[in-house]
Amino acid sequence: MEQKTLKYLRVFIPGFVLLLGLYPIYNHYYSEVLDIKGLHVMYISFISLLLGAVYYQLNIQRLITNPSHYFITKNILDKLISAYGKEVTKEQRKTLLYKEAYMTTFYKVIDNDESLKRKGENVKFNGIFWTSTADIALIFFVLYFIYKCFFKDIENVESIISFLLYTSIIAFVLHLISVKKHINLSNKQLDPIVNDKELSSIVKKRFDDILK
Repeated sequence: MEQKTLKYLRVFIPGFVLLLGLYPIYNHYYSEVLDIKGLHVMYISFISLLLGAVYYQLNIQRLITNPSHYFITKNILDKLISAYGKEVTKEQRKTLLYKEAYMTTFYKVIDNDESLKRKGENVKFNGIFWTSTADIALIFFVLYFIYKCFFKDIENVESIISFLLYTSIIAFVLHLISVKKHINLSNKQLDPIVNDKELSSIVKKRFDDILK
């Protein structure tokens, strides 16, 4: 999957989820003023992208992705240190973490091996599930409280509230599963780096330059 497609989906999906979640409010209060049922798919996509862009700029997704991202990146750093083959102090570890210097090393190694690049496509694809499940869990959880506290007069609101809550919980569980899978897929790139002398030599040289 191309990087442009990934970026598009990471904006479109949360925007569409927001549109879906807010639709009962529109249907109850504004459907007589503005009929959007007959809107072309192009306009629905535009509205989704607009909502997704606002959501993306607010960066509230990090409430869920930051903790899970920690475990993903920690695994990468630990594996690269293993490939480095030297003892790394706490201060040196902080140096590697600074501006994600270790990640530039990781990408440098991958760029030198076509098989690792191909495996990276699977990681990128899973990344969509990782971010999207976080988006759905967060957006629907917030909307759950909004409907519960402020829109009790909407028709079938109890069903809407239940749907939002249970979908949010399921999405969060799927997010945790995607994190585990992300780590496993990353390891398919990292294990060859640890075990291959030529690839690990790139890590050693880069880390030596960073830590000198």
